[in-house]
Amino acid sequence: MKNDQGVAGDSSIDGKTPPDTTSVRGRRGKRRTSQASTSGGPLRFFLSKPESNGLPLLEQELGSESEAMLESLMTGRSYFVISEWKGLADLSKKVPQIRRESITTKKIS
Repeated sequence: MKNDQGVAGDSSIDGKTPPDTTSVRGRRGKRRTSQASTSGGPLRFFLSKPESNGLPLLEQELGSESEAMLESLMTGRSYFVISEWKGLADLSKKVPQIRRESITTKKIS
């Protein structure tokens, strides 16, 4: 037979206290942001060619992601977000590490 000691509005069924809802979220719950957007590297937006057939063939460069999304919606084609990086060797520590650096060249119009 069930225990009917619960008070109206009490969410505990078996007498246990509910879990603390103010606890810090675990590592799994964090949303990860794009490395390209957080490092300050310039992002470029391109509309794909109509005959791309799954290959990333770039056609028209657009000024912003919102413009690329709109153009993609109107034409039915996909768009690509490109960021440029360069690999660097970090030899300052005992164990060498490979890291990346954003390329910040200006666009040629």
